[in-house]
Amino acid sequence: MDMEAPVLALVGFAREHFPADAQDRANMALKLDHCLRVFQEAETITTREGLSPNATRRSLWAALFHDVGRFPQYVAYKTFDDRKSTDHGRLGVRTLKRRSLLESLDEQDRKAVLTAVILHNKRFLPPDLPDQAAVPARVVRDADKLDIFQVMLEHLRPGAWNNPVVTLGLRDEPGVCTDALVDQILARKLGDYARMRTLNDFRLLLCSWAFDLNFPASRQAVQERGYLNELLDELPDLPKIRRVRETVLFALERK
Repeated sequence: MDMEAPVLALVGFAREHFPADAQDRANMALKLDHCLRVFQEAETITTREGLSPNATRRSLWAALFHDVGRFPQYVAYKTFDDRKSTDHGRLGVRTLKRRSLLESLDEQDRKAVLTAVILHNKRFLPPDLPDQAAVPARVVRDADKLDIFQVMLEHLRPGAWNNPVVTLGLRDEPGVCTDALVDQILARKLGDYARMRTLNDFRLLLCSWAFDLNFPASRQAVQERGYLNELLDELPDLPKIRRVRETVLFALERK
């Protein structure tokens, strides 16, 4: 599938928003690189899962443009934290429509892509979502998680520079985990961003994504790359955290 034109369109749009400040440019470049890697992760998922040409096309377009709202968001608010600015999924849909970035797609494809973009950052997908939108949305959510695992690990490893834009300004308190977030995970629920207080909480939230991977190819990738084990190894050695380890690793192995 020839995706050269939409890739160039995204890169051109993103670079329009690159600011003069070096750190701001680095943050924006990080987000552009993320979009391109999520697109590549989506290519792998659609191939390994043998998705239909229609589902593949919609998934790849949605993956490529899933974070298009991040660029105007950062220009306006200097943050990627939706809680302190605006919902970047909704802003992405408005941006795609305003800039006609999906004009080469037919109406059904456009609707599916827009739906995936607006839902990719929501905690849950609507249960009654039709397959033509649900499949691309699930691919994008998985591909997004796969890349965020790697990006966050690079910023959460011991000795890494704590970029507050990436880590959402969370405190580094090595022995501290928020009990409410731990309890969510032990109940096999997705972690809630609003409950995060420390960098350990961010690690916990990432581990909870084991409950929300939609495809075997995605779970296999997380296992092969060792993401969960690396996150868990940096958490304090507490009885509740040992139970968290058992819970999320078991969820990852489900068929």
